[in-house]
Amino acid sequence: MRLEISFRNTPASDEEKEALKLRVERKIRKVTRFLRDPIEVGLVLQAQKVGYRGELLVAGAGEDGFKASIEAEDPIAAIDGLVHTVERAARRSHDRRLHTGRRGGRSQLDGFAAPGFELSEHEDRDLESAEIQKPGAAR
Repeated sequence: MRLEISFRNTPASDEEKEALKLRVERKIRKVTRFLRDPIEVGLVLQAQKVGYRGELLVAGAGEDGFKASIEAEDPIAAIDGLVHTVERAARRSHDRRLHTGRRGGRSQLDGFAAPGFELSEHEDRDLESAEIQKPGAAR
């Protein structure tokens, strides 16, 4: 997992950066189980007049990324909210991908006939219970 954290409008000490990096790595594990490696994570924390604004982008191999933005009173709350939002989106996407073919609806090949393939009139009939003939009866 590649993680990039950047700060805007706020000076951050190395200790704060390392603490936030460990927190993000720990929290983001919930999301990474729904994505394929390599995973890229980008976090931007921006100080505002009141509170912080955070943006998080998480992308797995061969998939569209998940992006979230939030405003909060402190950077920890912003990180928690961002990870929660991205986790919900990744889980929803993962569940949709798993359940797409299981709905029991129409197949992709319904109504498709290869060129030159036609049934004769007597082969095309649906057999209903009244149409089923007794054994030995002439057809």
